[in-house]
Amino acid sequence: MLFLYQGSTSVCSVKVRVVLAEKQLEYGGEILDLQRGDQHRPDYVKLNPNAVVPTLVHDGNVIIESTLIIEYLEDAFPEPVLMPAAPQNRWQARLFMKKIDDYLHSACSTITFATANRRVLLKRTPEELEQHIAKIPNPDYRERQRLSIAHGLAAPHVAQAVRQYDKYIGDMEEALKHAPYLAGADYSLADAAATPYIFRAEALGMDGLWSERRPNVGLWYDRVRARPSFKAAVIDPISEADRDRFNVPREETWAKVTEILGIS
Repeated sequence: MLFLYQGSTSVCSVKVRVVLAEKQLEYGGEILDLQRGDQHRPDYVKLNPNAVVPTLVHDGNVIIESTLIIEYLEDAFPEPVLMPAAPQNRWQARLFMKKIDDYLHSACSTITFATANRRVLLKRTPEELEQHIAKIPNPDYRERQRLSIAHGLAAPHVAQAVRQYDKYIGDMEEALKHAPYLAGADYSLADAAATPYIFRAEALGMDGLWSERRPNVGLWYDRVRARPSFKAAVIDPISEADRDRFNVPREETWAKVTEILGIS
């Protein structure tokens, strides 16, 4: 039996849901309210000491870290195959996933907290907000989120986050000049892993990073959105509260992006 602890809009949770949908795997689960702080519940922290989502439980085995979870699913449920056969293409798929873990996820979190999450968190009292931030176990991550909430897109680390997003999408464009998917001719774990980050960029108003500059990323995104897994894993779990949270002034985000990158 598969059981997934997840967040409805958590990019890491979406990544895993996409792979589950691609493999047509049935699973149970619990959606944690991350704004409420469900990820810090003692029973959940026993499963995932990092107090983040997702966590997969498969026949009693607890699997954490989203990239490792989707690789686990590929090993445990090899059909349909979501990794290329050729070693060079397998390396490329893993490289795109590694770049997400190395810097894109942090960049995504920074910009999300400076925009969508900030709108919600600033409605709390200073005491409630401090209690929420204090629960974040990683001190560096905790301080970044504190700055994002306090200063929004003017936070000092937002510029680096925007440049990192731009770099990743630029790398996608280069790969997609030669093949329809990130690791070659066929859809792979790399495409599943990148999907929620591109969707999040679009939601926050950064789709100009490809719509105006990288046509091959736009074509890739069209192909990804046409897959049944996109609706099932990305769109359907979004709640009305989620839609309200991401109802951000997109033009403000894009104005800041263009300022940071020096583009018009």
